[in-house]
Parts: sequence; structure tokens; C-alpha cells
Amino acid sequence: MLELDLQKIYDNYAELTPEEREYVRELMNGPARRIMAKLFGADFDAAMGNFMKPLAKEERKTGLASKQ
Repeated sequence: MLELDLQKIYDNYAELTPEEREYVRELMNGPARRIMAKLFGADFDAAMGNFMKPLAKEERKTGLASKQ
């Protein structure tokens, strides 16, 4: 069983440089996320979705990336 401390992950993400956060967002919007979801499952994928690029203003929802 894989257990993740999401608060620690969010804290670590907040400590990244803007360039590093952008790289994570690009990664999570690309094919790597779909592959990781196949490996780690839906719960992991849902948690990682918080690091996606924010949607355009008219489509904006909530997520960690949209708060940075």
C-alpha cells in the first residue's frame, strides 16, 4: 500500500521555484500523467490533478496550480 502525505507534498510544491512549478504543471497536462495514472491508480491521479495548469478564466475551477 502506498501512502502519501498530501500536505507535505503541497508544502514541498510551494517551495519550488516558479520555473519548477511550471515544469510540474506541464508534466501533469501531458501524456506522462495518463501513464502515471495507469501505474498508480485513480486516487493517485486525482491527487496529482491538483498540480495541473489552471484552466482559462471562463473554465477555471479549484486546484493548487490555480492558487499559485
